Amino acid sequence: MSTPPAPVGPNTPDPQPKHRPTWATLHLWQIQPIRDLLLLAAIFAIISLGYRLSLVTVPLLLAILFAYLFEPLVQLLTRRKAFTRPMAAGSIILGALLVILIPAGFGAVVGGIQLTSFSQTLSTKVSLLASSINNPDDPELKERIDSQGPLWAKINSKLISLRAEHIRVMAQANGQEPDPNLPPPDRLSAVLYDAGLRAINWIRTNAQDLGGTALATGAGIFGIVTRIAGSVGAAALGVFLTAFFFFFICSRWGHMLGFMQTLIPERRRGTVIGLVSKMDAVIAGFIRGRLTICAILMVYYSVGYWLIGLPAPLIIGPIIGVLATLPYAAGIGIPLATVLLLASPPDDGFRSELWWAIAAPMLIHGIAQVLDDYILTPKIQGDRTGMNTPTILFASLAGGILMGFYGLLIAIPVAACIKIVLKEIVLPRVAAWAAGQANDPLPVSR
Repeated sequence: MSTPPAPVGPNTPDPQPKHRPTWATLHLWQIQPIRDLLLLAAIFAIISLGYRLSLVTVPLLLAILFAYLFEPLVQLLTRRKAFTRPMAAGSIILGALLVILIPAGFGAVVGGIQLTSFSQTLSTKVSLLASSINNPDDPELKERIDSQGPLWAKINSKLISLRAEHIRVMAQANGQEPDPNLPPPDRLSAVLYDAGLRAINWIRTNAQDLGGTALATGAGIFGIVTRIAGSVGAAALGVFLTAFFFFFICSRWGHMLGFMQTLIPERRRGTVIGLVSKMDAVIAGFIRGRLTICAILMVYYSVGYWLIGLPAPLIIGPIIGVLATLPYAAGIGIPLATVLLLASPPDDGFRSELWWAIAAPMLIHGIAQVLDDYILTPKIQGDRTGMNTPTILFASLAGGILMGFYGLLIAIPVAACIKIVLKEIVLPRVAAWAAGQANDPLPVSR
């Protein structure tokens, strides 16, 4: 027969008293406030260290991003057992090399040659224009300017007339009597001439620098070759590291996800997985969709700029296409393309006219905007992102300003995760606290 339990009263001592450690016996990481601070410091340190080691962390982040983006394709390839995951990862790397990297490298080389040629031609034309303005009665200079096209002839004629007004204004300012047979001096024209002269001097200086005037000396050639070799080497290392990390991460993607799930406490696993699923939907909807749209717009802008006669379209087009991933950023292509067309207009027909330099970039950008807003975004991206324009713009700018390209890579995912946490956890708790249904507005349970 079992012995009945002893009665428990208010004065009965606890049979197994719990030992409560004192502050003197606790480790620092056992004190909750210090533990929270250490956790925040660790997160900050990891992000800062990643920024410092961007030569390695940027390829690693790109590899994780690409493994995440190509996971549906990998699942499709491995579904019928025709491919293993390593075979699928290797096929994606080979396809990217043949379809993207080699054409992009070729385009960059051709675009660089075009840009250098344009810079040298622009520097020559601007120097000729400056000489013609300072010597308006020289028929040889006027003839050489006229041979550059009707637009340059119009600019030369206008600047010469503005120069005359500038001289008259300066004469009056110095106390000289103006010619009574001429109309009064136009001060606005003098201001415009001064602004035009400053623009000419700026273009001459920067175009010559961009064109590589250091090629005149052997030391300049050596320096340029060294810089190009260093840039190419850094780019090649980045591509190799990205491909290397991508292969192993893509091959072990399922194991990584399974291991991460085991780190989630059992009692909170359902809640955490639900939140992560929502974050995945937002991030995948934005990144996969936006990068696809970006690739299409890069091709569109390159072809469009080539058709309107813009110099170096294989450089300018991809740049504006990449900027199209940010709200309103692609709009910078309008003034940039207009200035480039004015500086070096095509030599054939209506494309050399002033109205073309103004209207053609606006037309290209307008078609791109309609294509993006009404065709590409609804069909490819849809409304799955849950990220509005101000959030995307602020996150991208903040990440880029604080940490450069490394910051851009993590800005949108971090912003999406923060928004989901605020929407699903913090704001409902704050609403409950405001309604008197919770004692603490923070989503912390003991």
